[in-house]
Parts: sequence; C-alpha cells; structure tokens
Amino acid sequence: MSNEVIQPTTTALAIASSAENVGAIVRNTPESFRKNQLSHDNCLRACENLLVQIKDNGMTDELDKTAATYLERTRRTVKAMTELRSPVTKLFDQVRKEFTTLENDIDPTKAGTVPYQLQQLRNMYAAKKRAEEEAKRRAEEAKRQADMAREQYRNACEDDYRQKFNDLIVTRINGLTDLNSSVNLDNYKAVYDTVAGYAVELPADWCPPSSVRMPFNLTADESRNIRGDVMRRLIGQFAEQYRSEIGDYRQEILDKLPSKKSELERAAKASEEEAKRIAEEIKKRDAAELARKEAERVAREQEEAKKKEVQKAGAEAASLFDLSQATAQTYQPKTKVTKKIRILNPNGYMQVLMMWWAKEGSRMTDEELAKIFKKQISFCEKVANKDGEFINDGSVVYVDDVKAQ
Repeated sequence: MSNEVIQPTTTALAIASSAENVGAIVRNTPESFRKNQLSHDNCLRACENLLVQIKDNGMTDELDKTAATYLERTRRTVKAMTELRSPVTKLFDQVRKEFTTLENDIDPTKAGTVPYQLQQLRNMYAAKKRAEEEAKRRAEEAKRQADMAREQYRNACEDDYRQKFNDLIVTRINGLTDLNSSVNLDNYKAVYDTVAGYAVELPADWCPPSSVRMPFNLTADESRNIRGDVMRRLIGQFAEQYRSEIGDYRQEILDKLPSKKSELERAAKASEEEAKRIAEEIKKRDAAELARKEAERVAREQEEAKKKEVQKAGAEAASLFDLSQATAQTYQPKTKVTKKIRILNPNGYMQVLMMWWAKEGSRMTDEELAKIFKKQISFCEKVANKDGEFINDGSVVYVDDVKAQ
C-alpha cells in the first residue's frame, strides 16, 4: 500500500482550490450559529408561553388562531435557520462524502468495487475447490464402502461355506456313528462292510448355494465372482479336512468293531443282567466318543473364528488408514460456509415469516414489532383510507388520527 499513488478526486480538488470560499464559511459559522441559537431560544420561549395560557384557560378560538400563527412563523424560522447553517453542513457533508467515497471504493464488501470483484472471484474459486473436494471425498467414500462391502461379502460367504461344510461333516460323522451304534451279531458283517466302504472323499460336485444376501452396491456378476473365488480357495482345504476327519473316524470305528463284536458275543452268552450291563457300557462308550468328536470340531471352529476376527480387524484398520491417506487435502482456500435462503416461489416468504415469528417475532415488544412492520402497516392504512378496505380481526383496531391543517 505504501507504494501506491493516490490521485485527488475532482471534488477534493474543488474543495482545496476554493480556500477563500471555505474560509468565508468558517468565519461566518460562529455568527450563523449565534443567530440560529437566538431564533431557537425565542421560538421555544414563545411556545412555552402559549402552552401555559392554554393549560390555564383551555383552548379557545383566539388561542387556536394564535397557535396557528405561531406554528406558521416557526416553519419560516426553521427555513431561515436551515439556510444559515446550510453552507456549513453542506461543506461538512461534501468533505465526509469524499472520505467515505475513497473508503467505499476499496471496500471488498461494496458491490461494484474492484476489490469486490476480486473477492467474488475468490468466492467462486473457493466454491469450485470445495465442490471438487466434496466430489472427491464422495467418490473415495463410495470406493471405500464398495471395497468394504466386497470384503464383508467375501468373509460372509466364507463363513457360510464353512458352516455348510461343518454341517456336512456332522451329518457324515452322525451317519458313521449311527452305523456303529446299530451293530449287532446279526448285522455285524453288513455294518462292517458298509463302514469300510464309506466314502472318505468330498463329493466332486459339492457346491452348496450361498445363503448370504448380496450387497446393494455390488453387481450380480461381481457377487458371483466373489463366491466363486471363495469356493475355489476353500475347496482344497475342505477336501483335505473331509478326508482326514471322515477317514480317521471311519478307521477308528473299523479298528474297534472287532472288540465290539467280542463284547456282543460275550453279552450273548452272559446272563440277562450282565448282557444289559455290557450293552450299557457300549452305549456310553459310543456316546463319549461322539461327544469327543463334537468337542474337537467345536474347538476347531472357535479357533478358525478367532483367526477370522483378527483378519477382519486388520482389514478394517487398513481400510481406515487408506481413507485417511486418500482424504489428505491439497491446498484449500480459507473459507466460511454459511447457508443462504433462496426463495423459489412467493409461498416461501410465508415460510420464512412463520419461522421468524416462532423463533423471534412472538417474543418481541409491540414497539419493536411496529418498527419492523412499519411498511406493511402503512400499506394497510393506505388501503383503508383510499379504498375503505379494513382488516377484520379482533387483534386489529382502527383509530382516527386528527391533525390540524
């Protein structure tokens, strides 16, 4: 600012160049003020005397005529006083105008000024940058949500397939258990052969339908591909686990069937009470074996669930880190964002008035409301005086305002 050359305006030059005129005005100011002061005092004194007479005697025709004459003289006095002080106040107004014009010309808040144009360009640029940043944030958030949906859907499908596989294992183990529990001396060979021929390989066509609901922000093809990827990744593990669990359990049964046959033969030769005891022991042993297998399966599922939770927590943390990295902002102008109302149709003004009345207007005094609604009240008074149309409501009354001419 210190290097700028400030050019004097036309009015400023006129003021500076008319030093004699200014000097004359300044010299005459005390005398003009003295005369106006004297007129002021005389006028008030005369008015006070009239007021005393009216208060003492009441208003009469003579006093009314005297008051009218006084008021007319007062108007002429005011006019004369105005003419006396006008050169001084006009000079002051002109000087003030020059200063305020200089200030307003560089005020960024005044429409039409050069700084205002610059401020508007900054406002538009800030709005553009904010819109771009918001669009970028929404796109990144949508991508993050889609990535999270894919990961959650992948995990849900994996859990679903694991549950269905575990159900299959339980069904197959229960089938072997039922065969083992059903053995007796009459069907021993048939049961043994059935157990020995029990398939220990996962069926090649085993691919149960998924019961997981597809995410709304993934396409059907994308969801199908995710399910396929999950199944291809798990099928080898399932096949190995199936072979291990079913094969081991089948072998356990085959290894114990001969001794079980011996117990059955012994029970057949024993007394009824002893045979009952042997049968009870066999039943308890089979139940204990089934419980052990179930406990092992549950423990295995819990271990897998813990691993999944750890993986899930790691994936969520990575997702949040990626989001924080993505939302690292580049340069953004310093902005202040406020809401501005744009009325789309005349009914909008009533909505604004209703909110204002509910939040503020209903709590204001009559004097405050009269100032705010002065223009509207004046309009309604004009309609009443000109057209004879009145507001018909108990909260509004019309009174006569009488003025002497």
